[in-house]
Amino acid sequence: MISFAAFLTGFGYFLAALGLFIVFWGNYGMIILPDTLTRFHAGTKCGATGSLTTFLGLILIADGIDFTVKLFVLIAITIITSPLIGHILGLSYIKYREYKAGGE
Repeated sequence: MISFAAFLTGFGYFLAALGLFIVFWGNYGMIILPDTLTRFHAGTKCGATGSLTTFLGLILIADGIDFTVKLFVLIAITIITSPLIGHILGLSYIKYREYKAGGE
């Protein structure tokens, strides 16, 4: 029978690999998507989801409390900044598109 600690470690490796796959898929989407706004969407959503999943996997793998606390701080920073950056980039692109079209 597998122990609970071994299960958590294995699940942590799975989450870390899944997060890296999501980040890779988001980067691939940024290359192939046609519109700038859809590229922003792929970059912000997949980047945030992939990094959070990777951080959660690393929390399950980590042994020390200091590394775990640092990962929780990174999770908080990612949750706060990723939507803000995506919103600011999207809004600036829309303003630029209106400015280029001659509108105010």
